[in-house]
Amino acid sequence: MEQELVSLADKVRPAVVSLSPYVPKDVVRQGLPSKGRPANAGAGVIFDAEKGFIVTNSHVVRNVQKIQVTFKNGDKVVGDVVGADEDTDLAVVQITTDQALTAVKFADSSKVKVGQLVVAVGNPYGLNDTTTFGIISGLKRENVNLSRYEDFIQTDASINPGNSGGPLLNIKGEVVGINTAIINYAQSIGFSIPSNMVLHVVKQLVEHGEVHRGWLGVGIDPITEELAEKNNSKMGVGVIVNSVFEGDPAHLAGLKVGDIILKIGGAEINSPNSLIRIIGTISPGQTINLDILRKGEHQVVPVKLESKKKKTSLMASLTPNDPIDLGFTVEDADPSDAGEKGPIVSIVIPESYAASKGLEAGDRILAVNGKSVENQQELENILSPIEKGGAIFVLILRNDKKIHLGLVREN
Repeated sequence: MEQELVSLADKVRPAVVSLSPYVPKDVVRQGLPSKGRPANAGAGVIFDAEKGFIVTNSHVVRNVQKIQVTFKNGDKVVGDVVGADEDTDLAVVQITTDQALTAVKFADSSKVKVGQLVVAVGNPYGLNDTTTFGIISGLKRENVNLSRYEDFIQTDASINPGNSGGPLLNIKGEVVGINTAIINYAQSIGFSIPSNMVLHVVKQLVEHGEVHRGWLGVGIDPITEELAEKNNSKMGVGVIVNSVFEGDPAHLAGLKVGDIILKIGGAEINSPNSLIRIIGTISPGQTINLDILRKGEHQVVPVKLESKKKKTSLMASLTPNDPIDLGFTVEDADPSDAGEKGPIVSIVIPESYAASKGLEAGDRILAVNGKSVENQQELENILSPIEKGGAIFVLILRNDKKIHLGLVREN
């Protein structure tokens, strides 16, 4: 086994590179520290040696067009950011070099099992070419609040800052995931984006520079015990439609409020996140079958999806009071209201991250990231410094109950 691990490391390490923002020599770096790695430095892995394509995390290349790529042997080259997808935290960098490149193969992440041995390669804390070993600790992790489309592989292979964008490999040296994040307050809990999702996103980034996703046009809620009993279904199986938007694909297909969506294209739906993720992997214009439960009877409804980008852009133009780009709008409470202070959620955009996390119109926002909020302006002041993809912890009041929600800034 030791010989296999040594052989694996020798084979894949040349394909793993270190990435950092490119700063031309003639640019005076005033105000920047003279030592240490840039905050968004990380790793990447070559997946196409012939064309020089590298996959990494979007937060590693955020706000830069040029990226410095450092190879295992210390050689450096400047690469271009081909495209980035904040919703999955993935990006593609392309380099041109005369030296022969080593690429990795991708495995089918749907076949990964808990307990499987894995190896992570990256550059934690500036320690280039670091290899760690562990197992797959869990699969299909969502509600981690790291990105919009979450279906993470959890591993106990040591992942630290600087590992971002590096590969998680099976014992054959094939990529099963791209390492994306850790939980700072926990030990031995790291997350990787499954290779199948990576391949889907990377293909579109290479071809279009962005990801084209489908749009269904419904508002959804999870199936609670009360809803399950009422609809003769099972708790946690499927999602219930709470709104259908006129003119959108779901409406044109005949979907109705109260329908329970059980499957999409044969894939089981067990949470709002899973529906959003699956719809997001389907190209606009494609027709899919929805298995639904309507008044206790099973039906199959074909739906032709539209472009998510087109719809969200239209909805943004219809909701000008959304200065914070979080997938919802707010308005100040009635001054005559002598109860709790805090702005009121007026609209939650369907299929937004806020909607997937359960935010509802009428919720009163009491605090954000531990700071109390009394009105819309205070909310904007707290949120404006938070960058796209940043985590936001919200305390809301709903029906006299205080609820904590974890959100992510989408734009």
